[in-house]
Amino acid sequence: MIPACAAVGLTVLELRLRTSRADLIDPDTEFSRAWTEYSEVFGSDSDFVVVAQTGSPNPQLLQQVLTDLGERLQREPDVFSNVLYRIDQRTLRRKGLQFLSEAELTSAIRTVDRYAPVIAQKQWDRIRVDQHAASLAQELQTQSGVDPSSNSAYASAERFAISLDRFLALLQRDPNGRQLDTASFQSPWPQIIGVDIEATAEDAEVAYLMNPERTVGLLHVQPVASDSEFNANEHSIRQLRNHIQEIVAEYQPSSPDLKLSLTGVPVLEHDELARSGRDMLKAAVIAFVCVGLLLTFGFRTARHPLLLLLTVVVALCWTFALATLAIGHLNILSICFAAILIGLGVDFGIHFLSRYLHLRQELYELQEALELTAESVGPGILTSALTTALAFGSAALTGFPGLAELGIIAGGGILICAFTTFTFLPALISLSDAEVEIDELPQPLNARWFRAAVAGFPLVVIGVSVLAIGGISSQAFYLNNQTLACRVGYDANLLRLHDATMPSVQAEKTLTDAADESLLYAVAVAHSRDEALQLGQQFAALPSVRRVGELASRLPDPPSAANQQLIRSLNEKLRNLPQSYPDFAALSPGSVGRQMEVLLKELKRSSTSEARTAAALLDHFLDSFAELKPARQAAFLEAYQNLMAASLLKEFDQAARASELAPVGMADLPAEWRHRYLRADNDQEAWLLKVYPREDIWNDVELAAFVRDLRTVKADVTGVPVQNYESVTQLHRSYKAIALYSLGIISLFLLLDFLRPGQKLLTLVPPMVIVGLIGYTMFRRAGEVNVDLLVILYLGMVGFVAAVLDIRNLRDTLLALLPPLAGGIILLGIMALAGFHFNPLNLIVLPLVLGIGVDNGIHMVHDCRRQVAAAAESYVPSADTLSGVLFTSLTSIVGFSSLLVSGHHGLFSVGAVLSIGVACCMAVALIPLPAVLTLVARHQPASMEPVLLRTPKSADAASDDSNQSSKKQQQPQQQKKAA
Repeated sequence: MIPACAAVGLTVLELRLRTSRADLIDPDTEFSRAWTEYSEVFGSDSDFVVVAQTGSPNPQLLQQVLTDLGERLQREPDVFSNVLYRIDQRTLRRKGLQFLSEAELTSAIRTVDRYAPVIAQKQWDRIRVDQHAASLAQELQTQSGVDPSSNSAYASAERFAISLDRFLALLQRDPNGRQLDTASFQSPWPQIIGVDIEATAEDAEVAYLMNPERTVGLLHVQPVASDSEFNANEHSIRQLRNHIQEIVAEYQPSSPDLKLSLTGVPVLEHDELARSGRDMLKAAVIAFVCVGLLLTFGFRTARHPLLLLLTVVVALCWTFALATLAIGHLNILSICFAAILIGLGVDFGIHFLSRYLHLRQELYELQEALELTAESVGPGILTSALTTALAFGSAALTGFPGLAELGIIAGGGILICAFTTFTFLPALISLSDAEVEIDELPQPLNARWFRAAVAGFPLVVIGVSVLAIGGISSQAFYLNNQTLACRVGYDANLLRLHDATMPSVQAEKTLTDAADESLLYAVAVAHSRDEALQLGQQFAALPSVRRVGELASRLPDPPSAANQQLIRSLNEKLRNLPQSYPDFAALSPGSVGRQMEVLLKELKRSSTSEARTAAALLDHFLDSFAELKPARQAAFLEAYQNLMAASLLKEFDQAARASELAPVGMADLPAEWRHRYLRADNDQEAWLLKVYPREDIWNDVELAAFVRDLRTVKADVTGVPVQNYESVTQLHRSYKAIALYSLGIISLFLLLDFLRPGQKLLTLVPPMVIVGLIGYTMFRRAGEVNVDLLVILYLGMVGFVAAVLDIRNLRDTLLALLPPLAGGIILLGIMALAGFHFNPLNLIVLPLVLGIGVDNGIHMVHDCRRQVAAAAESYVPSADTLSGVLFTSLTSIVGFSSLLVSGHHGLFSVGAVLSIGVACCMAVALIPLPAVLTLVARHQPASMEPVLLRTPKSADAASDDSNQSSKKQQQPQQQKKAA
């Protein structure tokens, strides 16, 4: 107990938690080195994103909230850095026309000339709603034979339809029109200049980060990591959420629809682990209680199950210390080891305790019963522990650090659980049962009728079992183009592992749906402006890329003489721009409706995407507009007409004030934005490009296409999408390798356990030499080695040699593997029927189901060999072995089922799949396997199990009659010992 307490203290002081999936990947790979190089220049911390949301457009409130929160964060530089919520674009916008090409400047002049009668001659009726609709319809009609791609009327009609439909929706959400202004109005006019740096920035001199509908505002901030916290970002996240709560409490009384939430990749990872930790703790408590109740029922006492649970607690404490000393941290995979040990660690103690109580019922003294227990079930427990530990240890062969750490911690924890079973548990039993009479000890489960049925009708049991296994497992497979395929797929979407009710997950969905902003973007680093421009153009041309954020294109070349002349000409045309618009005469809803119907008719004649979009929106607007009362229709048209005129004046005014000809320099760019995209050190420059995806790349298919496309432009592109893609891909591949390696290692270890001493080297060494030569030949010819093929060849040759030397030992090895192999196939069938799929978390079932299933098979095969060694005429499953397998499986099922209370979908799926898998292995180990062993014992006895130093007084522990006879014969001797 004292070392366990010391282990707890060491864990609390030294163990850390790494939340990033980048920590799961081998740092020596090329993409990891690219991430490291990027992190050294721009920092590895992704942004926290605060999402401010209102039910209806309210830009003034959003600006006020973002300003208040941003100023608070800027006052805490030791916690937050790089706060970005608004961008000062005044200097840059004064030179905005320099960003236009010669063709774009010419087009802008034509646009101004088109509206020259409005500007110069004050002919405002030309921009009346009905006149504008009629003008568009006439233009579409006269240009019907023109190439649609070159007909700007379709784009104008689309902007007009979008503007009308959105404005009507705004008016319906805000009937009094209190929050309708130019900031929330979608202009129907073509944009002349646009120097918005961020896609979410407003079209304003001081631009706040908002969506076009002005219902969502954004604030980006980076955390300052704290080494004193268990999680480096914990303090920053906690402090930011405190500020958010204060802001909400201050503004919500007057603005009840205001909602603030925090998201971002670091926040999602932090919340995922925090929720996982809480769920794991809750599941551990539930598991301990339920396992205790189950063992109390099985052993018919509460005292001995408490001894088992205390043993597991001590083993967990030592395992945490092992993780602290050997690794120093936990990651998002290795944090699951506690649930694994709770489910598996108690198994060894159950077998030990079952055998001990059985021997005590045969009237053995305490110390003698403990010694005989260690001698009889000790080899099985040791073999089970070593095989399971080796199954986890095989993760170290994958080269995937995340899994390797899990393998080291879980494998070491399994061995610690076995060690405490042989040391700590017997000491507890000695203290607990020292003064207890044999008659007061509990009698474990006997299951006489079940054992008799399995041993009495083995062929019937095997036949029914084969039909059941074949029927269920057939649901997992189907023929696809004459190829056998599995219905159980692999879902690599990391977002679906999270609890969908978490605020950070909901904020991410709001960010994607309402603000058209993705948390997942790739990054590339260029070392000159020309390279950045070239990369930006190449990335933007990719089909999977939506947009590219970069700095180089914001620094245009000095305008040519031709462009300077065009800028001056445009400025001259806008010199006498009116300062205001007159009051328009009241519009007739009927007249406007008729002109809209004519425009809709012309739009429906075209098959272009712009025309279809415009027609659908205009049709929807007319339906909604017709439902309004006449007074509301007139009010809508008046409000829309005024904002329509104001937006035209605003667009021309911005163009008039954007005509400075001095070249755009670095000083013209906003500092808060420039710092995020450019780093200069001496003569070395680093230009950052952020590449945003077109599709939802949380899904694995879209993610793979996005990463592949990016790598055609720049092989060392990096960022969170690349890290997610590589980690998920390598994780999937590594688990497959673990399944193969662990199966091979376990098979070899079982064969070594069953082989006689003189056969071990002869079976293992010659195939090893042959496979080594084959591998050397592969390397010399191809420069690489197919490890999977070599493992399969080695196992095949070892099996052949073992069959030649003594096929019975090879047969026993295969029989011990029957529960995990058959149980695994049944698991796939049930998963297919239930609609379950594997994901990056529940793939852990592969080594676990293999380890648990092999444990059951080992104990059953050892039980058969032990009875044969004791000269038993036939095999009947021993009561203690049967109850041990039953209760170890049930406790594992109960332990893993406790994860079903988790709101974290990944942990929920782990609990569900593992519970089903363990139940399948238990069913195979308790039903068909004993029947097969019964036939084997009758017709081809196994090789002799090593004879114990002391054979139990009851040769057939499973026979109730012989047990009673043994008790009667030994009663006088026992009475003497008691006296």
